[in-house]
Amino acid sequence: MHSPDSFALDDLTDAQKQSLQSFCQVTKEENVQLAVRVLKSRQWSVEQAVEMYYAPGFIGSLAAETSEEVAGSSQLRQRNPAQSSSRAVSQPSSDHEHREILSPKPQFSLMPLLSWPILLLVRLAASIINVALQLVGRQRITASAARTNRSVPYSSDRSQLVREFESAYGTVHVPFYTGTLAQAQEIARQEMKYLVVMLWSGEHDSTPLFEHALTQPALVECLSRSQFIVWAGDVASQDAFRVAESLGVFAFPFMGIIFVQQTSGNRSGLQLLARMDGLGPSANARHLANMLVRFVERPIVRHEQTLNAARREQQEREAARRLREQQNAAYERSLALDQERERARREQEERERKEREKAEACLREEQRREELCKQWRWAKFAEQQQNDCKDDLVTTLSLRLENGSRVVCKFAASATLQQVFDFVETREVAEEWAQSQTTPFGSDLYEVSMPKDYVHTYEFALVSQFPRVVFEDRSANLKDALSASGLWPSAALIVEPLFEPED
Repeated sequence: MHSPDSFALDDLTDAQKQSLQSFCQVTKEENVQLAVRVLKSRQWSVEQAVEMYYAPGFIGSLAAETSEEVAGSSQLRQRNPAQSSSRAVSQPSSDHEHREILSPKPQFSLMPLLSWPILLLVRLAASIINVALQLVGRQRITASAARTNRSVPYSSDRSQLVREFESAYGTVHVPFYTGTLAQAQEIARQEMKYLVVMLWSGEHDSTPLFEHALTQPALVECLSRSQFIVWAGDVASQDAFRVAESLGVFAFPFMGIIFVQQTSGNRSGLQLLARMDGLGPSANARHLANMLVRFVERPIVRHEQTLNAARREQQEREAARRLREQQNAAYERSLALDQERERARREQEERERKEREKAEACLREEQRREELCKQWRWAKFAEQQQNDCKDDLVTTLSLRLENGSRVVCKFAASATLQQVFDFVETREVAEEWAQSQTTPFGSDLYEVSMPKDYVHTYEFALVSQFPRVVFEDRSANLKDALSASGLWPSAALIVEPLFEPED
């Protein structure tokens, strides 16, 4: 007949057996049935079961229940030995042939009835001692777990681990990386370093020897080389416990040599070159440190050629990446330059278009004003022909025009300077009429009308040379204006342009 423990193990799946083995390795629990009950209470989650295992009061009550069940089942077997034996024998065979199984006739005995109370007392005493020992150890583990399970970043956990290690062993030790394992992997991948992972449990007897070995000069010198990055942790902390699960650690202390290689898609591939689960026999920390140095160097020698090839491959990838970046940068600069040229060209074309449109608009406006000015001159010349001078008092003016020619004309005494200005403006029209007796607006001079919405601008001034007087008020009476300067009844005036002529 199978024992209760073996019967429970037979009923477990492979995954449950693996979880049970991990739980027992971390907690050092030897009571398999108790471990199974803890795991079942946490749905076989190893991490949650370990946390519950270290919770105050949980294991004590669970161990007491387990002891009572064990005692009750033992008493029941002693009271009914024949029935238990009969059930064990009556189980069907796994053979294909059906055979009749004969069981021996049970015999009555008083020995089990007399021995079971003694056995019950022994089991109860053993359970009490086991629970007491667990409580003593759990208080220490719980305090450690309380320190490591705080809501702090993993980098702080690593820094705390280094501080605790240095408080116990001093500042001379292997160089621990204080970041997360993912950060250590990224550094190892980028810089082509070996990642050395160290895991230990504070409840294992060999842990102090292992920690002391980490301070030995030989191992410190070995792992201080630039080709290594060391990540360490106590499995009492959650992050180190998860690392132990991912690496399938089955004994502590653990030490692994990992090579991180970049794969396709910029992802990292982990290659475990060597691993050490638990320690072999070691005389002292120095001997263990020398053994760890050999453990580290052996895979390095074996995989150096592979590592060099990986380094060359990464260097080639890095060179190709830099070349692509340089090409992309050159392309971007060229593209930006082309875009800037295109933008400048479009802006220049836009400016030229606007300037051309503005010039065309100015030209059209100038042509329109010239046309209106021409119409105004012909209309003003027609008025002058209709209003001939009939006044007896006249003044004689000698006008020197802009082209240097002289014109002598007579004006009535009642005339204004405006009429003199109009006379000067219509000189070209008068000459054209004298030659062709026709206008640009028709053959009849008197049908030319004044343009609407047009204000004529006089671009000259009338000036007397001796004395120099500028006649600007066109509304002034001609006689009064000339008399004020002593130029009545005859005067010589010069037509001076107000603007310099354009080349």
